[in-house]
Amino acid sequence: MSAVMSAVMSTPTGAAVRPGPESAAALLLRQLGEGLRQDLAAYDGLRQLLDQQFNAALQHDAARMSGLADDILTQVAALDVQRARRRELLVALLGSAIEPSVRALLQRLPASLAQPLAVQWRALEQALTSCKALNLRNCELITEQQALMQQLLGREEHVYAQR
Repeated sequence: MSAVMSAVMSTPTGAAVRPGPESAAALLLRQLGEGLRQDLAAYDGLRQLLDQQFNAALQHDAARMSGLADDILTQVAALDVQRARRRELLVALLGSAIEPSVRALLQRLPASLAQPLAVQWRALEQALTSCKALNLRNCELITEQQALMQQLLGREEHVYAQR
């Protein structure tokens, strides 16, 4: 167990650590919680972008879809940066001997510290699952539209046709 986690776990539940400087573990946990809050907001933004992309696809608005694709890629890149930061924080909290994961951290924290992080983590997992489903929905719609356009243009590709 890392020295940082030992410091967190040795603090009695509910004890105030205000008078002195914030411990390294408390600072890392606070940063982790803030990162989870930011990710949740970013996934909400991504969900909105995916809904807009779906509507643009339904309206066959290619210009709007192109702009939304750029916005979606930017949002995903920002989420990836935050994921990398979360991994760094988890390594600092858990040490390098343990696979850095929020679940592993939650198992090692006292309940008073683990509970709020667990709530955020579950919300983030749900947001991720929702965005994946929306992305798949959009992909299926766009793929279907592409296939229909190919048929209309007489360029239908037959999967089982001899070549």
